[in-house]
Amino acid sequence: MKNSILYISALLFVFLTGCASGKIHEKSYLRAASVSGEKGRELVLAFFDGDEAVEASGKNTDDAEKTAELKTGKPVFTGYTELILIDGTECKERIVHMLKEWKVSPSCIVAYCGNGGKLLKESDAEKLIGTARQAVEQGIAPKSDVITVLGKLCMGHTAEIAELYADGTAGSHIIY
Repeated sequence: MKNSILYISALLFVFLTGCASGKIHEKSYLRAASVSGEKGRELVLAFFDGDEAVEASGKNTDDAEKTAELKTGKPVFTGYTELILIDGTECKERIVHMLKEWKVSPSCIVAYCGNGGKLLKESDAEKLIGTARQAVEQGIAPKSDVITVLGKLCMGHTAEIAELYADGTAGSHIIY
């Protein structure tokens, strides 16, 4: 009787904690995203698996994400996203959406690039993330994680964030 109770308890623990909820290779884990266009309808997504960046578009950000899922054949998991490249339009709305709907990590870096999609397709996401972090360490750009940037946008209507360039350098940029 005791063994039955222990066995059932162990099974419940496994199922309730999510240990048996799926395999890691059944999702595409997003590392970096470029969000541009009206309502964020243009996405370029780079994943941790190192495959080529995926371009997707739709009527809005979520619709474009669904298109990317069709292209990759897997659901996109956004919880570990390290970098979001924005083009300077609808900044506050996009960042709020990334935090609330995509549930990106609060430490996710927000950076500006006028053509972030092209930059993300042509550059390694890891190098772009490193460039943004190095710019902060060197004092070239301020800390620009999602929470800090959103706080500045809400309080002062502007925020200074890192700007990434195609030549591998960085600067700073004011967003509204």
